[in-house]
Amino acid sequence: MIRSTLALLVTGSAAAQPDMLVTVEDFNGDGFWSLSAEFLSTPPSDTVQVWADVDIVLRGDSPIWIGDINPSYFKAGLGGITNNGTEEVFFVGNANAFFGTPDTSNPLSVLDFQYAGSVGALSLDFVGQNSAIFDLAPFGDVRLYQDNLGNPGELSFEIRIVPAPAAVSVAPVVLLAATRRRRR
Repeated sequence: MIRSTLALLVTGSAAAQPDMLVTVEDFNGDGFWSLSAEFLSTPPSDTVQVWADVDIVLRGDSPIWIGDINPSYFKAGLGGITNNGTEEVFFVGNANAFFGTPDTSNPLSVLDFQYAGSVGALSLDFVGQNSAIFDLAPFGDVRLYQDNLGNPGELSFEIRIVPAPAAVSVAPVVLLAATRRRRR
């Protein structure tokens, strides 16, 4: 199981670019979050990539309610939501080309959820198989980000949890105020 960390977008990172960036973001600070995936590397430029298996858990310190889900991932018998409205919500989605039309957008919107807890307590983990399919027809080239036992696959990924812009801009002011109070 791979755990996400709060990203305050630090520049100058020396780490190699991942193959996929998963972003959990609160755009407006209103508690309505979105989960998206951006494919940062693909084999040849004419290759289509789809995040085929999505097997994740969202955790926080208040209830999480998954709302809108990309229809490509919500198919009868191929996944769904477990524990919706609790502090630990599981989502399994499958965008297999044989059971419908997978979404090949990049970045790709996966789902939206509501969460009113603290940003520091919010996390997203890959908990089972997470894979990509390249060149969809007829069978595709399946590659793993993580296998069903939680082992790393041949594709790398990064998970970022990004608070609303106001929350990030307030943080230095709060830190400065706390520092000034201690000096008095």
